[in-house]
Amino acid sequence: MKIQTLPRGPVTVIAAHGPLVAEDLADLRRAVENALTAGGKRLVLDLADVPYLDSAGMELLLELCQAGLGPQRRPRVAALSETCLEALELTEVLPRLEIFETVENAVRSCQR
Repeated sequence: MKIQTLPRGPVTVIAAHGPLVAEDLADLRRAVENALTAGGKRLVLDLADVPYLDSAGMELLLELCQAGLGPQRRPRVAALSETCLEALELTEVLPRLEIFETVENAVRSCQR
């Protein structure tokens, strides 16, 4: 999995490229931790290039998005594929995440 970290003003966008599966989760976790350690108070996870995710990927999203970070520091999830949306909906994970249709909408929500 390839991970890109892109600053967008006060928001850090972390873009994942490839499936969000158990063997590749360490890279995403590390990128989020590095962004938070570097002072990134607002994060957006851009998953537009993630074709699918497994149960470990869902668990990581829940962990990252529901950690005791407070509402402003919790990552927003953006641009999910239909396959990922369906998997999250079927497993009842979807309502527990802040999901946005586009990265731009997610970034705007962080700036309020």
